[in-house]
Amino acid sequence: MIAETFGISLANLSQILRFKRNGKNAEAVRKMAQENGGIKYTEGNEPSKVKVLDSHGNVTNIINQ
Repeated sequence: MIAETFGISLANLSQILRFKRNGKNAEAVRKMAQENGGIKYTEGNEPSKVKVLDSHGNVTNIINQ
């Protein structure tokens, strides 16, 4: 939904959301992600579980941190 709205690829969207890329729409993309249920992680509120996915996106393992 977000990638289509901004006309960007999923790879580009991923880079923007991980703050690896800043473009003219980067802040608007991040804002839209948060408005649609995204959570901004900062030091101190990292998730306590990590999901391990296979190449098809299926959860194969959950690691508790």
